[in-house]
Amino acid sequence: MDIPAHPQRVLAIDSRISLESALALDLPVIGYSHSRARPWVPVPDSVPMLTAPPDLEQILMLAPDLILCPDSSPNSDWWPLARLSSIAPVLPSNHLQTWQINLHRLGDWLGKTPMVQQRLREHGSLIEDIRRAHAAALAHLHFAALYYDPVRRRAMVCSQGTSYGLVMPAQVLSELGGREIGADRLGRNGEVTLECFGKVFGDVDAILLIDFGNGATRALSAEPLWQRLPAVRADRIHVVKGNCVFGSVYTARYLAEGWRGLLARGQMR
Repeated sequence: MDIPAHPQRVLAIDSRISLESALALDLPVIGYSHSRARPWVPVPDSVPMLTAPPDLEQILMLAPDLILCPDSSPNSDWWPLARLSSIAPVLPSNHLQTWQINLHRLGDWLGKTPMVQQRLREHGSLIEDIRRAHAAALAHLHFAALYYDPVRRRAMVCSQGTSYGLVMPAQVLSELGGREIGADRLGRNGEVTLECFGKVFGDVDAILLIDFGNGATRALSAEPLWQRLPAVRADRIHVVKGNCVFGSVYTARYLAEGWRGLLARGQMR
């Protein structure tokens, strides 16, 4: 595989890890797939979202000289890394690795290591600022980040160690030094059924609630078992809008501010 030293037409198959990593390294992105870019990701208006799952004929017509694609399932329709390699060189990301490792790997492949280090320093300063301001709460409290599935009436908890992957809310909480719900108390993908809310969330002090904008957060608020939770009764809930479960540096910044918002609620010590 011949990786271009200075790619001119980069295509990001995943709008989260791939697209965010490309933009963080100032790569000339010509399109992306999977889902609409999140509002906090600075994708230029001129960069289109392509067909999802990716259409290889459409991609071929765009003539990319570099493609970024997760290696989760290289023969699948969503992440067709194996077939994409017949169009242009493909650099992979991996959702079981931290966003920093994925960004470092991409930067090293493209000779942009100094830019990676600059991005990591910027993020590290933000994390350190939050840690200093809320050291006591981060040391002593118990946190959860979750979203609600109103159809199956269950919460999906974003902790490390589940089969769902290395999710961003857990990564950023770990960077801050906060304590989360252990994966051994959750379902395989982080699920918690409604009837188990008290058992799993009863000792959680504060919750970062992810609102996908689909009405699920409103449905959760109407559940009596949710309203009985100590964190809810104490108003230690902070809502972050948008799907921020996967991503890279821009989602990490967004979530850092989300955790800061939760830590700033009331007199959280």
